Parts: sequence; structure tokens; C-alpha cells
Amino acid sequence: MRSGFVTFVGRPNVGKSSLINALVGEKVSIVSPKPQTTRDRIMGILNEPNVQMIFVDTPGIHKPRTKLGEYMNKAIKKATDDVDALVYVFDASRGLFDEDLKRLSSYAGKGYPVVVVLNKIDLVTRERVFELLSQLNPFIQGDIVDVIPCSCRKKSNIETLKKSLVDLLPEGEQYFFDDEISDKPISYMMCEIIREKALLLLSDEIPHGLGVVMQSYEKKGDVVNVECDIICEKNSHKQIVIGDNGSMIKKIGESARKDMEKLIDGKIYLKLFVKVRDDWRNNSNFIRDVGYSDK
Repeated sequence: MRSGFVTFVGRPNVGKSSLINALVGEKVSIVSPKPQTTRDRIMGILNEPNVQMIFVDTPGIHKPRTKLGEYMNKAIKKATDDVDALVYVFDASRGLFDEDLKRLSSYAGKGYPVVVVLNKIDLVTRERVFELLSQLNPFIQGDIVDVIPCSCRKKSNIETLKKSLVDLLPEGEQYFFDDEISDKPISYMMCEIIREKALLLLSDEIPHGLGVVMQSYEKKGDVVNVECDIICEKNSHKQIVIGDNGSMIKKIGESARKDMEKLIDGKIYLKLFVKVRDDWRNNSNFIRDVGYSDK
């Protein structure tokens, strides 16, 4: 039996969550084009014969401007302190930044193997992929053991990446049951699904200030009744989230409910409310209410 923890790190929006979802074969992390979609350390669990690999998704590395941003950077540090392997993800369409290459070098020598992934290769030419791989190949030394070009959208080299990571795992016992796909509770995952739909449907100025809090989860017969609050920071944002005659909140709810029903394989009756909490991202109590806790 091989088992262990593999942490994914990189800039915001390089595709860490998409890669983990593709490797697990289930949606365990929400995905959107907006930066800092992932706010917390989330584990996705791959169970295969004689293998349990726990992928640790992390927020994108960034300069924090709020207490929530500081929390996100702490989550990255905790996720890289004690792992069996690390995957550093680059976005081929954005190229290689010197700051990222320095960070990549800093992970060498920490005692665990590092695999570099050049993601989103479907967005650039073959010549550009070759050029970027040529820049990365000199880094393959010491604990940096491999560079793998990937595309989640085209499912290119996902199996290659999986095999490379399995080979790096130590022998050990299972950490989770065979039917578990994440370490997060259903309530957290449902709130994240709602936030994902809001990120996808709302304009760029609002998503960073949104949070979702579950107020109730009650099963009645074959239906689960769920009530959640969408938290925003300004009254003007509240009106946008609600939309004309409730049109936007209705779209968010309808889209979220479909994914939530897939998650539990059952029917859901979803009620959403929008509330304003001024500057909640700098309030430790509100940050905990929204589900981000140092514990």
C-alpha cells in the first residue's frame, strides 16, 4: 500500500484546483477564472487499488491585503510543512516569472520531492511549450525530480502526472475511508459551490468580498432543506448580488443547487439570503463564521 500527502502550490489561477479535480475524478475544489478562488487548504482524496493519495489544494501565492489574505498565506505554509511530495504549478499562457522560479528553487532541499507542472499547454503553441520546458529543465536536480506539461481541459498528461506522483509515495496505511473524496464536511463544500457560482456570474468588482455561511441543513423525507447567507461588504454589492427583482440571486441558487444535488446524490431545496458585513475580511470573528479557521 502506498499512501501520502501531495501539496499543490503556485500563483493564483494557474489551475491547481482543476488539476486536483482531474486527478481525483471528482469535484473537490471550486474553480473560476477569478484570482484567489481557493481560500483554504482543501484535501482531495484519490483511492485506487493499493494507493491512497491525498492532494492538498492551497490558495494562490499572493501579497495579502486583508486578514483573510494573511490566513490564506498561512494555509499555504502549513500545507508545505509536512508533506510527502510537492507540485509547483505554472501557467503556460502567462510564462515563467523570476519570483516563481526563486520560490521553486527554495522548495529544493526541504526533504521532499518536487514535481513541476506546466499547465494550460492547450492555450499556447507547441513551440512555446518547448521554449518554456527548455527554461524549466535546468531546474531538474536534487529534490526537483520532474517537469510535466499538462492540460486539464484536454486531459493531456493527467495520467502521466498521477503515475509520477504515485511513484513518489512512501509505503503506508490509509488515512481516509475508501469512499471519502475530501477532508471537508458537506456543509463547507456546499457553501463553496454557492460561492463558485457567484464568482462565475458576478462582475469582477464583487467576488473578493463574498463569503457564504450555512444557517441550516435539515433533511425532510427525500429532500434536504438548506439555508445559506451570502455575505458581502457593501450595500451596493448586495443589490448587485440580488439583481433586478431577484434575478441574480435566483441564477446563483439554481446553478448551485444542481451541483449540490450531485454532491449528495439527492434533492435539495435551497434558500439564499444576502447580508452586508462591512470589511468582514479584516474581522477574525467573521472570517471564522465564513468557515476559515486556524484549527
